[in-house]
Amino acid sequence: MTDNHQYETPAEGTLDWDEPLNRNFERIDTDVEIRDTDASRSNYAAKAGAKFLATDTGNVYLGDGGSWSQLGTIGSGGSSGDGSGDGVFSLLLAGNVVAIGKNNTSPRAVDPAGTDTPIQDALDIVAAAGGGEVRLPTGVVEETGPIRPYEETQILGLGVEISKVAITDRDADGILFDRDSGVSRVRLDGFALNGPAGTGPTGVAIHHTNRDTQDLFVGRLLFWGWNNSVYRVDEGVGPFQCRHEQITIYECDAGDQDGLFEFRSWYGPANWFGTIAAYPSATVTGNNTTVFFSRGGTQTVDYLTMGGSAGIAIDQTWDSVVEFGNVHWEPTTNPTNPPAIVRLRGHGTAVIDSVKHVTGVADYVYELGYDDYNGRGPGRKLLGPYIELGAAADIAENVVNLSYPVDPAEPSLYQGSPDDVSVTHNQGSTGGLRALGTAGTGF
Repeated sequence: MTDNHQYETPAEGTLDWDEPLNRNFERIDTDVEIRDTDASRSNYAAKAGAKFLATDTGNVYLGDGGSWSQLGTIGSGGSSGDGSGDGVFSLLLAGNVVAIGKNNTSPRAVDPAGTDTPIQDALDIVAAAGGGEVRLPTGVVEETGPIRPYEETQILGLGVEISKVAITDRDADGILFDRDSGVSRVRLDGFALNGPAGTGPTGVAIHHTNRDTQDLFVGRLLFWGWNNSVYRVDEGVGPFQCRHEQITIYECDAGDQDGLFEFRSWYGPANWFGTIAAYPSATVTGNNTTVFFSRGGTQTVDYLTMGGSAGIAIDQTWDSVVEFGNVHWEPTTNPTNPPAIVRLRGHGTAVIDSVKHVTGVADYVYELGYDDYNGRGPGRKLLGPYIELGAAADIAENVVNLSYPVDPAEPSLYQGSPDDVSVTHNQGSTGGLRALGTAGTGF
């Protein structure tokens, strides 16, 4: 291997030497800077991490796998380290984490090679300067963890396949909200947050453990290598008015937890997720992973799509209020068949617009059941239509399992045929669940 880029160097007499050389050429095609006129940029493939320098304009672009994104412009201020955009981009291109503080006169560089906590060091700098941004360079930045944001701070990368944060302490959370004053107006966007992976347990990727987080904004994040939940709200903590646009999860195993996403608290209003794409694994626990667990608070998810070892997609208990748009269930590696794709227990309101089923087997699509946590049966559930796609999708029993009577004072509705409903309890009909096919039948 070469020292700087780890290109393969086949030893004398190596057979099939063309294979390592071809791999080298593929990497060189990304590593070597492309130089041409700005107008010629479209002639080159925007491979993730590739760099393009426009020789006529000085514009610098980075590839994200599909298009070229402008990173900055090389000019007279390019290496000055002043507050100009050129100074920031020069520091980023040199591999630094860059702190841009409100009251600082110039950006501050933190060299990841000189500290175990480069991102936290940069956050400390911007917090002391009245808030601001922490910019992440290309490549992997190692951080012991946890990263603890302050109010009015941002951590911004160049894209989830370009800027990556690797937490090295197995016991540490990734991003931890635990400050005694609470934290407001934090932004996280454009990077991958990688856990330590391996075969042992890890911390949690994003963890709310103390006081209330307000106005958290998450743009596009990717989680990889966490053997635990990736997003957890502890009991007694209530984040509110938090928005999460797109979260993607690969190779995370929460098979021994309540879910990849865990809302354990009983309060926390107005939390929204745009798209959650979850592809967990079962390599550590050997169990299915429940994707979204909620005990309290209010959560809205527009799109929940999943594969891998995703078992139960939604597990609602107690008095949580949840609303899900399209639920797309496509597991490929489940060790066992889950009892239901969507499990709704207790009296909290739940709205499920639709469930689309592509692969995998579950006993039921919906289960309406008794909540041991607060000792109440199901109520106030709206169950959207079930759509089965393809021969690889199968429901072993029926669409709806009514495993406990629904309180008629808090009725629930299913948008489907009465034949889709199985009553598996023996406590008699209350009429609290109505299947709307053929104008409605009560159970």
